[in-house]
Amino acid sequence: MLLYAAFPPLDWGLLGWVALAPLLIALRGVPPRRAFVLGGVSGLVAYVGILSWMRVFGVVPWLLLAAYLSLYPGVFAVLWRWIGDGRAPWVGVWSAPLLWSALEYLRSTGVMGFPWALLGLTQWRWPVVIQVASATGVYGLSFFLALVSAAVALAVGRRTVRPLLLPALLVAAVILWGHRHLPPPTAGDLRVAALQPNVPAREKFDPFAAPQHMDRLRTMVEEAGRRGAALVVMPETAVPYNLFGRDGVLREVGGWAARASATMIAGSLEDGISNIAVAIAPSGEAVSRYDKVRLVAFGEYGIRPGRGHDPLRTPLGPVGVAICFESIFPDVSRAFVRHGAEVLAVITNDGWFDGTSGVAQHAAHAVFRAVETGRWVVRAANTGLTMVVDPAGRIRARISPGIPAVLTDAVALAAGETPYTRAGDLFACVALLATAVVSFPRLRAILRPDLHGPAFGRAAAAVGLPLATVWLLVGARPEGVWPGVLLVFVIFLSTRRPLREWGVTVRGFLPALGAGLAVVGLLWMTLVLAFRAYDLPLAAPGAPDGRATLIVRQALVALAIEGWARGVAFVPVAEWLGRPTAAAVGAAAGMLLQRGLGAEAIAWAMITGAAFGLIRARTGNVAGLVVPHLLGNILFSVVAPVR
Repeated sequence: MLLYAAFPPLDWGLLGWVALAPLLIALRGVPPRRAFVLGGVSGLVAYVGILSWMRVFGVVPWLLLAAYLSLYPGVFAVLWRWIGDGRAPWVGVWSAPLLWSALEYLRSTGVMGFPWALLGLTQWRWPVVIQVASATGVYGLSFFLALVSAAVALAVGRRTVRPLLLPALLVAAVILWGHRHLPPPTAGDLRVAALQPNVPAREKFDPFAAPQHMDRLRTMVEEAGRRGAALVVMPETAVPYNLFGRDGVLREVGGWAARASATMIAGSLEDGISNIAVAIAPSGEAVSRYDKVRLVAFGEYGIRPGRGHDPLRTPLGPVGVAICFESIFPDVSRAFVRHGAEVLAVITNDGWFDGTSGVAQHAAHAVFRAVETGRWVVRAANTGLTMVVDPAGRIRARISPGIPAVLTDAVALAAGETPYTRAGDLFACVALLATAVVSFPRLRAILRPDLHGPAFGRAAAAVGLPLATVWLLVGARPEGVWPGVLLVFVIFLSTRRPLREWGVTVRGFLPALGAGLAVVGLLWMTLVLAFRAYDLPLAAPGAPDGRATLIVRQALVALAIEGWARGVAFVPVAEWLGRPTAAAVGAAAGMLLQRGLGAEAIAWAMITGAAFGLIRARTGNVAGLVVPHLLGNILFSVVAPVR
C-alpha cells in the first residue's frame, strides 16, 4: 500500500523511501517459498492499484499485467532471503537495493521491457533528489530509496537507530550533491510551442470528424506563430490523414508552418502502418522523418517499426522525438542524444488513459529523461499532460489534462553529455553483476546436494539440450525446422519410459482438454476486447490452401512444445523440484522458444504456458493440451489489425 501511495494518483513520493520496509520486515525468518508468496502478493497489491488505468482496456489485461510485474517482487523476496540468511546484518541492508535495482533493470529491457512504476520515479516532483539520475539513471535513485527501506527494516527489527546512520549519510550526500549541481532556473532563447488539441481518443481517426480536427490544429499553429514560437510540436498522430502520398496533406500542413514562420513537428499514422514524426521547415517542406521504434504490445500490433533512434534534422538543430511509449525507456532518449539531439520532444496520445492516474505516471518519465540526458524536454500530449521540462527536471510550464490549449515557453539547445549519456545503464549493470556474485555462493550451497544426483542430470539434459539446439536453429531462422528437431528430442526421450509416465494417458485427458480450451477461449476473448478498445478490427484467415498449411505447421509446433515442455522436460523437473517448479520451467522454456518474435507472441506463450503447466500439474495429462495449444496458435496467428 505504501508503494501504491507513492505514485499518482496519491503521489506521496516521500513514502517511496520506506515503501519496501514492511515487506523486508515480514521476510525475516521465513522460508524461500513463503518469501516468494509475500513478495508476489505485495507486488500484486501495489501494481493492481498503480496500474488501475489499465481497466480501460479490460479487467483481464489489467490483472495479467499486474500479475506479471508482481513476479519481480516475488523473486526479489526469495533472493534477498537467500543472500541475507545467516549473514551479517549489513549484508541484508546492502543486498536489498542491489537486488531491487537489478530486477528493475531486467524488467525494463528486452522485447518484454516495461519500465513503468520504477521505485525512483516516485521522486519526480523533487528536482534536488533526482539529480543523481544524471549519473546513474533512474535505477540509481531506486537503489538509494531501497537502501533506506532496508535500513529502516533493520532498525525496526533491532529496535535501534544505528543501522540508519550510514544510509542516512549516503542519502544526505546524494541530496547535497544534487543541490550543488542543481542549476538556477534560466530561460532559453528558443521559443517553442506544444499543442494540446484535446481530441477524444475514439474520435481521433473518425473520418467525419477529421476536417474539424484539422481546423483545430491549424488554429493552434496560427496561435503559436502569433506568440513567436520558432518550434511547434504536435502530439502523436495529431494529423488525421496521411502526410505523404497522392492523398497526403503535407502541402496543407506545410502551409501552416510557412504562415507561422516556424519549424513544425507533425505526427501521423501513415497508411495505418507507420507511426511517424515529421519535421517541416518554415518553407513548408518536410526535411526529416522518424518512425516509432518501440511499439506498444497488442495496441500497435501490425504497425511497422522504425530502424533506429535518429533525431529529426531541423533548421533549428537536431530534435530527438520519443513517440508515446518510447518515452518511458531511458535508453531511447540516451540514443537520441548520442546521435546529436540538442533538445528532446515527447509526442503522445494519452487520451487512452481516460482521465486516470496513468496520465501523471506517464508524464513523470519525461522529467527523468531531461535529467538523465541534460536536455530540455517539450512534451505535447493530445489530451494532456502537456509540459516543458528543463534539464534539471523542473516543470517550467504545463497545461492540465482535458483542456485544449497552446503551451509556449523558451528552451535552449544543449550540447555535451551527462555521465549517464556517456555510460548508459552502467550502474544498473554493475548492480546486476553484483547480485549474481553475491547470490552464487548461496545458490550453489542450496543446489550442491543435488548437483551430482541422477534427478538433476535428467532434468538438465531434458531441458537444456533441446533448448540449446533449438536456440541455435532459431538464430539461423530456418523456417519450419526447429519444431521437427524438437519433436526428435521428444520421441527419443519418451522411449525411456512408458507413455503414461509422460502424461500420455486416457485418464485426465478430458479435464486437461476442457481446461486448456477454456484458457484459450478466455485469452482470445480478452485479446478481441483489447483490440476493440483500440478500435482495431480482426482480420480473417487467408486463402483455404494457406489455412491448411497454417494448421499443419501449427499442429507440428503444438506437438513439439507440449511434448517437450509439459512432457519429457516436465517429468524430470517435477521429480527433482516438484510440479509447481516444473510448470514454471515449462512456461519459461516456451517463452524462450519465441526468440526473435514480438512482445505479443512472447506474452501469449508466457500466459498459455503458465496455465497449461498448472493444468498438467493438476490433471497429470499432457495429451489433452495439444489441441488447445493448436487452437491457440491458429487464433493468435490470424490476428491482423487493419486501420
